Amino acid sequence: MIYSLPFRMTLLATSMLVGGETICAEKALAALPSAEQLKATCPTLAGRVIPAASIGLPSGEASIASATIVAANATTTPATPVFCRVNGSIAPVDPAAQLINFQINLPIAWNGKAVQYGGGGYNGTLITGLAPLRDAAPDDPLPLMRGYVTFGTDSGHQASAFASNSIGQFGLNDEMVVNYAYASYKKVKDVSVNVTRAFYGQPPSRVYYFGGSEGGREGLTMAQRFPADYDGIVSVVPAIQLSTVGGAFLHHEMPQLHGGWIPPAKVGMFAKFVADRCDALDGLVDGVVNNYLACPSHVDLKELRCPNGGESGETCLSDAQIATVVALHSPYQLPFPVPNGLAAYPQWLYGNEITPDGRSSHMVRWITGTAAPNAAVDINTSSIHWLYAANFVRFFVARDANFDPSTFDPNDFRDRLRELSELLDSTNPDLSAFFARGGKLIMRSNTGDLALSPLAAINYFSSVSARVGQATVDRSARLFISPASTHGGAAASVTDGSPVPTMVDLLDPLDRWVSDGKAPPDALVQIVKETSPPFKLLGSRPMCRYPNYPHYTSGDRLQAESYRCTPSVP
Repeated sequence: MIYSLPFRMTLLATSMLVGGETICAEKALAALPSAEQLKATCPTLAGRVIPAASIGLPSGEASIASATIVAANATTTPATPVFCRVNGSIAPVDPAAQLINFQINLPIAWNGKAVQYGGGGYNGTLITGLAPLRDAAPDDPLPLMRGYVTFGTDSGHQASAFASNSIGQFGLNDEMVVNYAYASYKKVKDVSVNVTRAFYGQPPSRVYYFGGSEGGREGLTMAQRFPADYDGIVSVVPAIQLSTVGGAFLHHEMPQLHGGWIPPAKVGMFAKFVADRCDALDGLVDGVVNNYLACPSHVDLKELRCPNGGESGETCLSDAQIATVVALHSPYQLPFPVPNGLAAYPQWLYGNEITPDGRSSHMVRWITGTAAPNAAVDINTSSIHWLYAANFVRFFVARDANFDPSTFDPNDFRDRLRELSELLDSTNPDLSAFFARGGKLIMRSNTGDLALSPLAAINYFSSVSARVGQATVDRSARLFISPASTHGGAAASVTDGSPVPTMVDLLDPLDRWVSDGKAPPDALVQIVKETSPPFKLLGSRPMCRYPNYPHYTSGDRLQAESYRCTPSVP
């Protein structure tokens, strides 16, 4: 039987499987060097070199630039324990490629396990492994505070080297693209295990990957490409079909170049329109769209059409503006399939077009910007989709910094798009090798996400079930749905701006599943708390296993027991 250390790190006599050999966890941890010995060892790691032969992919050597003991800090939230902070880099094979920078945090009070943090967007900023996990409550302890070794990377390029409207410029270098796609995370994992062994005298008994958005894609990629390297993965709102996302972004940005730009005031109006038609579908009129799959059939855009289809004020949409909304809520179709048989990126869902503070900036931020898109990609006015799409087609696809993204035709780049799909897309549904060795996967999709279509994660999870079988998925994987949550995870009532419970700890249930064999329940509990001490609990709701959503039955709307997980159907 496999057991784990409890959440608060009380050591019990437990056994766990490591590399095919059963060892006693209590004895292994008891054999660790003393705290004073570890503190003395920390600075000696500086200058350490890990040869390229010890890294599982083609690489230069890794070197540690600094190793410093950091004192415990209980006066900040979240608190940190005493730990050894290690910073270093991995040299490239191509001298024109940039270094892969990394940080490893080694707690003096170690629980024997490790968490690799994922990145975000185009990466390029060092992930330190010291940040709160995605969707964590403000007083949740950091993984480091729980005793985990934590580590992260910039994925092999530094965004500071590029202009702010050219953040994808690293796409011109083949090795840097491969590092961004998958290689840097495996390389940093190998180096981190090497350093962990050097520090404690033993490797981690468990290694987890925890990421959201781009980091969620990375986590799925690790399960697909390196199933023997990880014991558990949390993938939140993953950027799954990355090679197709750029075209999907352009799909609804292009109408905005031709009169379809929607000003912020109209976005707020549109959000209210959606809520009026979909809010009650979950049993409660509270300004929150929970019944995510039922909503689209209740939205008739003809009701929003301005007289004669022209621009006539903030209470309606012109025909050109309706074309933008239709494009956003329709699949983007490639004229040819890419690897794993995919030829489309799914549409976005309705709900949470405005942000938790009640402003209309959520859809503005991702989709429309504060002005219509332009070839100059003005970062002060452009939507994030226009910025990301322009960078992707310029630097990854056309590999021409002067390419006009408004002229992009995927037929002109068939071979390159297929090549990029092989590198970047975490769409392989065959996770049998990962599951066969006991690997566990927890995914979360946010239905109010306007950065990435929540249906992409849902479709991928369904493809895994079809490939490996439902029984295997039931033993090894979960997809939870957070209705109305934005890409960042938050949600709020469209009508009164009150926050919706969306905070949840996914690391603890993953660890219990991997180490104790205790599968997560079919509904986890999401909460919302005040952001300042004493972090008063404001409410809770269930986060249901797909395809369910929280349907209101009776009672206090801010209590999880007032809801029943019910299937959401179109």
